[in-house]
Amino acid sequence: MLTKIWQFIKRDPLRRGVALAFALFLYMHLNFQLNSDQHLTRVRVPVNLALSPELQEQTGKLPEISLTLKGKPGAEFVQSNVQVSVKVSSQNRQPDGSFLVKVTPKNIRITDRKFSLYSIDFPEDGNLRLNLLSRRERHLPVKAAFDRAVPEGKKLSYETVPEKILVTGPENVLTELSEVHTLPVPLSEAQEFFEFNTPVTLPNGVVASPATILVRVSLSSLHSKRAMRLPVAILSSPRSNLSASLAAPLRRGAEVILKGPAEKLAALTPDQVRVFADTVRLTAPGRSQIQLRCAVTVPQIEVVSITPSEIEIQLTTKTSK
Repeated sequence: MLTKIWQFIKRDPLRRGVALAFALFLYMHLNFQLNSDQHLTRVRVPVNLALSPELQEQTGKLPEISLTLKGKPGAEFVQSNVQVSVKVSSQNRQPDGSFLVKVTPKNIRITDRKFSLYSIDFPEDGNLRLNLLSRRERHLPVKAAFDRAVPEGKKLSYETVPEKILVTGPENVLTELSEVHTLPVPLSEAQEFFEFNTPVTLPNGVVASPATILVRVSLSSLHSKRAMRLPVAILSSPRSNLSASLAAPLRRGAEVILKGPAEKLAALTPDQVRVFADTVRLTAPGRSQIQLRCAVTVPQIEVVSITPSEIEIQLTTKTSK
């Protein structure tokens, strides 16, 4: 083989030597190219979307494109070394409601120098179609939630600061919202009045401003009524020369209607309530109509009515022994 090459060169040394050198150079160059580059076909890479404020991504996976990368022999591909990002605005909106953006090599950044972009395989011609949500704003009232039922005998009232907040999110989600709720406010061992800071709960993809609400809570006692039948006592001065007694027997006593907090009324005992007729100011014997009065030793208990409202008292002169 070498003999034939030498005989070939001897016939026209200059021109045939140049041709042979060029052939050797071309062979070595092609061989270097084949051995120095390898192709990684259809590498799938997520696309980061830089959206204008009025747009929002749908929940789920990021859109992807497929690339062919050219790499050095033995180089290990790491997907995070390839970043693809595109800007999307309302100008990319199509008549069918989707959004169309063009992915070009300018949108692709490869941080590993052992690899370079060979081609964009998908989407075709780099035209990436996206399904995005329109982003809107609404002012919605805030409703407080509580971790348990209102304690028995208590009435709960509250206010939120602020009363309404600005919520921002997908238009199709916001149209379903009429109000937003706080996280549960604790009522265990709650005082009659307290304040509590709590975040609001929101659907996925929705944000609020402010995101934390001040809830002012008042727990007032519920007033209920209770009837008690009690004996009537006659109040007189020990230094008086008159003796007082009921003109007619009141066998069942007087009925008293009381009003106050439910738990206090339920615990009330007869010795804490006294019905009486006050005869201290009477100075002459005979019969007198005296209005009945009631005294309660428990705070927050009020007397609604006494039946009968008045009784007849017989006053007689005391006899000396």
